[in-house]
Amino acid sequence: MTLEADISCLGRLPLFKSLPPPRLKLVALMGEKLRFEAGAQIAAEGEKPEGIYVVLQGEVEIANERSDGQGPRFQLNSGSLIGDVPLLSGQSYVGSITAKSAVSALLLPKDLFFELLETIPDFSLALTRDLASRLYRLADFTLHAEKVH
Repeated sequence: MTLEADISCLGRLPLFKSLPPPRLKLVALMGEKLRFEAGAQIAAEGEKPEGIYVVLQGEVEIANERSDGQGPRFQLNSGSLIGDVPLLSGQSYVGSITAKSAVSALLLPKDLFFELLETIPDFSLALTRDLASRLYRLADFTLHAEKVH
């Protein structure tokens, strides 16, 4: 992807829609563009995040595998954030994160992420809504033992 494509992709995500164009360009420039092949590990369980990943293209899986290779798994698609929850809570990843397909991601350093939260109220509100939506889906899944939607 080119810089313009990265900016366009970020601008379509609810979390980044409120950013003014110069700030959106800064995010795209300051983020580290990463590519992962299917099966590649993005982050290890127990690791502390150094920033947040914005999945621009592809699918990732968060898994907590037991010794028998089984265990809970959660799939995330393009537009998903990875690492925001452990970063905000000061915790480590609760599972390993693996690319399920070829993945293009932007790694935003934690300093940039916190600067966006502190200086752009609309960004903070968008992240709060995103976190609340994910919490609601998790509670719904837990209480109703149905597929997370």
